[in-house]
Amino acid sequence: MKLLTAMLAALLVPSACADAAPPRDEARSESAPTAGRGATPSVDPVESEEVRTVDLIGVLAQGGFARGQVRGGAFNGVFLNGEQIPTLEDGRFFIAFGRDAELEAQLAVEYADGDTFAQTFALADTSFPESSLPAATTTGIESDPAFERRRADELAQIRAARAEPSGLTGWTEPFIKPVPGNLTSRFGAQRFYGEVARSPHSGADYDGAVGTPVIAPASGTVVLAGEGYSYEGGLVILDHGLGLYSAFLHLSAVDVSVGYTLDQGDPIGELGATGRATGPHLHWGLWWQGVRFDPQALLARQ
Repeated sequence: MKLLTAMLAALLVPSACADAAPPRDEARSESAPTAGRGATPSVDPVESEEVRTVDLIGVLAQGGFARGQVRGGAFNGVFLNGEQIPTLEDGRFFIAFGRDAELEAQLAVEYADGDTFAQTFALADTSFPESSLPAATTTGIESDPAFERRRADELAQIRAARAEPSGLTGWTEPFIKPVPGNLTSRFGAQRFYGEVARSPHSGADYDGAVGTPVIAPASGTVVLAGEGYSYEGGLVILDHGLGLYSAFLHLSAVDVSVGYTLDQGDPIGELGATGRATGPHLHWGLWWQGVRFDPQALLARQ
């Protein structure tokens, strides 16, 4: 299989410039992503003289993301570090990079005629802060068998809600803040409860009063909505397409149900302090294909 040498068009920008337009400004599509099957872009590869390459626009850094577009004709799949990723039939896709991602990544396209384009690119090394919280009270509840069964059921619900990537294109939109409050805890911060180190922060926290409206940062479909989760409290998960999901935690009220289709700015619920929270705030988390990354990177304005 011949390896084509081509240029990867990638714009490296800081997160404050993450409002760059997506590769194409098109209306939302319900077309299914490719997943191990051939795709049929609108361009006829026989008649097209388009160079085979991949456009990338985003924040190429640990905790960052990129929106992409395959160029050069019909393809069978797009691969990030050897793993096939969800891709629309017109060649658009989304990728994200975790807090501890390797500083070098490879993107490859397998074209329908057997040729392959591959390019290695660098990720910037991101410095994440430390975050201190009051010492956690030890109650032993986590070791209670009844709690363990309940938590296992909750986690199964969350996993099932994010199991199947859709063809929605909310991910192409310039995201907006879900609440007007200030950022109080960054994604990736190493958290300490008193002197005890815990796992790094998996989202972004914003302050606000209980009852503050929480809105959709981009369009999508509600795939999980409920109250009373052990850690999350009031929880809503919104599918933006191609494996990208937003999660909104600690809500005092949930105003949507599974299956609701939301436009950017539509109400989701109300800010609260439910679940495992030390005070009123919104925790907004982003998840793409098992990767948690920085919500701030997707914001058009900060």
